[in-house]
Amino acid sequence: MELQVLFLSALLILFAAYATIHLLAKRGLNHIAFVPQIAHPSISIVIAARNEEKNIARCLQSLLDQEYPKDRFEIIVVNDRSDDMTGHVVSSLLEANRNLRLITITEIDPEMPPKKNALRKGIKTSRYEILAFTDADCIVPPEWLSTIASAFSQEVGVVAGYSPFELPRSGVWPAFLRYEELKNSIGAAAAIGWQKGYMCTGRSFAYRREVYDAVGGFESIKKSISGDDDLFLQRVEREKRWEMRYLSLPHVAVITEAPASFGQFINQRTRHFSTGKYYPLRMKLIFGCLHGFNFLLLPAFIFIPDVAAALLLMKLAIDSWIVDSGRKLFGETFSFGQFLLSEFFYVCYNLLIGPLGVFGNFTWKGSPKR
Repeated sequence: MELQVLFLSALLILFAAYATIHLLAKRGLNHIAFVPQIAHPSISIVIAARNEEKNIARCLQSLLDQEYPKDRFEIIVVNDRSDDMTGHVVSSLLEANRNLRLITITEIDPEMPPKKNALRKGIKTSRYEILAFTDADCIVPPEWLSTIASAFSQEVGVVAGYSPFELPRSGVWPAFLRYEELKNSIGAAAAIGWQKGYMCTGRSFAYRREVYDAVGGFESIKKSISGDDDLFLQRVEREKRWEMRYLSLPHVAVITEAPASFGQFINQRTRHFSTGKYYPLRMKLIFGCLHGFNFLLLPAFIFIPDVAAALLLMKLAIDSWIVDSGRKLFGETFSFGQFLLSEFFYVCYNLLIGPLGVFGNFTWKGSPKR
């Protein structure tokens, strides 16, 4: 009996934490709106590319088609040890586009993970104060740069944005991928709304060179193969010197290529989860409460089924409330059936994949886990 009481107490405490975290997230989403600034600062766009011959031309064309003064931005592609035609594709565009540049890396730097090293090389040769980043397999909407520029008021140091997968609207797997990205983005946007940014995506990210220099670049986060986005954002947040902005407008969402297979998805997410061990204590506690409640809810159906059923219904009500807020914010659509299935898969996948980020093996573009 005492064990059952302890189990019930832990479950109720975690549920209270679960509900509180989602309430704070909702309030954080209400804080991300900002007054756009009409300005055209000079911007350097840096892209790390490895074996992207199938994607890089489409990505670059979307950047070259930006509705932004051509003399106010440059595009720097860092060809990181590609053994395909990536460099050739970029080179073929150089003559016709004077604001496009190519840097080639031929060897691994033993002191810095590959992607961070590529970005560092690009930043070092960039000319402008605002640094913007996307990935080689992304399509950037025409107003992306102008919207980023409008967010950089004088006190702002970092701007992050939404980047969903390029997917069909039907099917269980596409719905889950869209749902998973949406939930992650809700958390990222809400935290930035509170000026407590902990997560973002390098597919739509920008910061001032002053910020990069002040935190020492990637030096303090080089222990992780990943994290050039979220660990960097956390490093900036600890400084408390700059404000952050989040771009939630659907028309400036950066579309990215979806994982080609389930195995690729698992590898990608395992790599992302691997940075969690470097997260600040408050984020570990928050994730612990969220996943801990989901974990205890499963055996609760064996020991206290009535309580478990009631908590599950309340959990789904909370989840649907926050997802509906995010859906409206980011311009997504989900049927109720897609929501239920996706939430079920989301809980299972987090409980199963999370440990792989700590103990499993993964790669980035052929580079092994560090």
